[in-house]
Amino acid sequence: MLQHKFVVEWKDGTKNTSTSALELFGEPGGYSAMAKSVGLTCGIAIQLLLDDEPASNKPGVIAPYSREICDPIRVRAEAKRIKLVEHTL
Repeated sequence: MLQHKFVVEWKDGTKNTSTSALELFGEPGGYSAMAKSVGLTCGIAIQLLLDDEPASNKPGVIAPYSREICDPIRVRAEAKRIKLVEHTL
């Protein structure tokens, strides 16, 4: 499991906590959760390069910090059941 926890304090002084967690299990006799989360996402990024995805045809190293890079990867990862589960506590 991978989890990010965000504590937000608003202008009025109220606070809330949000979590974003990757909940992924391996399969007996199949791929581990690590293989799925690392291998599949890397493969998706490579496939986008091979398919000449517009966001990926910039020169140099492209950090995955913009929506134009992240969204195509996220959509394809979610199709493989790799997704974050978000909660507000």
